[in-house]
Amino acid sequence: MALFTEDTHFIVYMDAKDPKPSQELRSRSALAPVFDDLNKYAATQHFVGQSTILTLTSDRATGEAYTMAHHLTVAGGKRSLMVAALRYGDTYVKIDGTWLFAERRLYVDWIENRILS
Repeated sequence: MALFTEDTHFIVYMDAKDPKPSQELRSRSALAPVFDDLNKYAATQHFVGQSTILTLTSDRATGEAYTMAHHLTVAGGKRSLMVAALRYGDTYVKIDGTWLFAERRLYVDWIENRILS
């Protein structure tokens, strides 16, 4: 959460083709339940396959990143894996020499659930 500005704007599109957001948060503190929810997984891994800075000035930037998110669940001795294809549209600001996310648009292209052996 420390990577986001205090007044960050975080918009989630669970269906990337739907122009209406599924969730919209407007502060760093509002992100707490989102990050806390990740604790339900035994392990998570995000593979960032592509990241591009689209615009850049001395204190602002925009960019996009493509990510494959892997979330491992272990329950009753059984393991399952949720894999999500994600895209992020980001706006960054530089505050006191540190780049932070001012806005993040998270697009979910697809989700796959797998049972692991």
